[in-house]
Amino acid sequence: MSTLSTARLRALPGWVATSAITALVATPVLVLAASVLDPSVEVWVRLWETRLPGMIRDTVALLVLVLGGSLVLGTGLAWLVAAHRFPGRRVLGWLLVTPLAVPGYVAGFVWLDTLSAPLGIRAVRSLWVGALALTLTLYPYVYLFARAAFRDVGTAALDASRTLGNGPLRTFLRVALPMARPAIAAGGALVAMEVLTDIGTVRLFNIGTLADGVLRVWFGTGDRQAAAELATALLAAAVLLIASERILRRGAGFTAGGAQRPLVPQQLPPRRAAAALATVLTVLGLAVGVPLIRLVGWVGEVGTGAATVAGGLGHHVTSTVTIAGIAGLLCLVAGTVLALNVRHRGRTGRLLGRVASLGYAMPGPVVAVGAVITLAALDRALPLPSGVVLVGSVAGVVFALVVRYLAVGYQGVDAGLDRVPVETVDSARVLGAGPLRTALTVELPQARYAVLAAAALLAIDTVKELPITLLLRPFGVDTLAVWVWQATSESLWAQAALPSLAMVAVGMTAVGALLVALERGAEVVS
Repeated sequence: MSTLSTARLRALPGWVATSAITALVATPVLVLAASVLDPSVEVWVRLWETRLPGMIRDTVALLVLVLGGSLVLGTGLAWLVAAHRFPGRRVLGWLLVTPLAVPGYVAGFVWLDTLSAPLGIRAVRSLWVGALALTLTLYPYVYLFARAAFRDVGTAALDASRTLGNGPLRTFLRVALPMARPAIAAGGALVAMEVLTDIGTVRLFNIGTLADGVLRVWFGTGDRQAAAELATALLAAAVLLIASERILRRGAGFTAGGAQRPLVPQQLPPRRAAAALATVLTVLGLAVGVPLIRLVGWVGEVGTGAATVAGGLGHHVTSTVTIAGIAGLLCLVAGTVLALNVRHRGRTGRLLGRVASLGYAMPGPVVAVGAVITLAALDRALPLPSGVVLVGSVAGVVFALVVRYLAVGYQGVDAGLDRVPVETVDSARVLGAGPLRTALTVELPQARYAVLAAAALLAIDTVKELPITLLLRPFGVDTLAVWVWQATSESLWAQAALPSLAMVAVGMTAVGALLVALERGAEVVS
């Protein structure tokens, strides 16, 4: 057998695994996208005559407010921390990531109750306050990407700008910001997708978005066809956002000539240093401090043994950890298989990787509807034991979560593998190590911090995921996110405090792991 034939034979298992994973996770999104080709005119007419125009208006308004606020806040804080020195900068710079651990719907009901007394419930239950709550929990996505980009800008371009007489502000606007634009656009895209998929926060503030519309149609009328049709509108919005982000990043690569030195933070004068410190502490106080103080206070008032809507803390923690743990592990394993197999496969490999990542670009309700259609078809086609179905099972929830978040595992591991020297891999192959042994002994050990970062992000995302678990969970299986949803739907803020604190605790642990990984050189990925 020739050397070429042997190489192809050894690569065959990787191709099979990659193709199977890609087909499995892409099917729900592609099935729903295919429904656009055969729309139900009657359903669309009914939706347009009722709530669809208002849903579109509220979705666009919320998207503009949260995206704008997150871009300004995240980029501004990133430049402040990356380019300037002030007291506590190092510690506070990492603490600015911690709002990722606070779900938007948790921050939402905290601020709803906190501001209701001085402003009145009608004034607080508005688009503006809802946008503020989401901005305070989502800006870290932009902050992480922008900070990494500013760190890599180097000093040559900045020094040249200052030599030409530009002050700090003009240097930032004309040099640093354009060079960081691709990264900022990637962070903004993540924020936009989180806004599109949110149903907990928007319901609290009576904001009638498309995602909330899918939920209302699903539970209110039981008409899955109408829900699927409305989900396609959400799908179209997601595709438009992805296209916009790609356009913003196209041609936005800037390279400074000459030898580049890392960006050195400049010491701020005492007054400006005090202002910088006050700014960071204010953001942290609003995004993390106030929610934690209120949640701890509520738990102290009602105690940990207070009655809940369905079950106690142990039941919900077990369900959450089980579902999130299985889904996160599958995403990490499948993502690692994809990253190891598609990176050396040319255009075909890159195409498979992008197709497998489609779910992360789709809002949760879209993935949920597509998963139900796919699982229902499998229930009819597979010879399952009597009484066993995939729709409405834990397996169905896990499947939808893997579809939604596989890209986090894949792109995180792939970013780490990119930093493994090619010479090291080639040396292992020359010494006779096969692809599997090379991956286990050379590539993955060197990419371990990227794997840790991906695992941390998966834990943050899957633990606080609400739309998928709410729509697909089987009877008797309730997660912490569902508990918070059920309690806040009845304005039982105090009873929602305990599961919220539990989620924040898990999220903080994951954020800690993420910060360790980033400190060791892992990269944020889009």
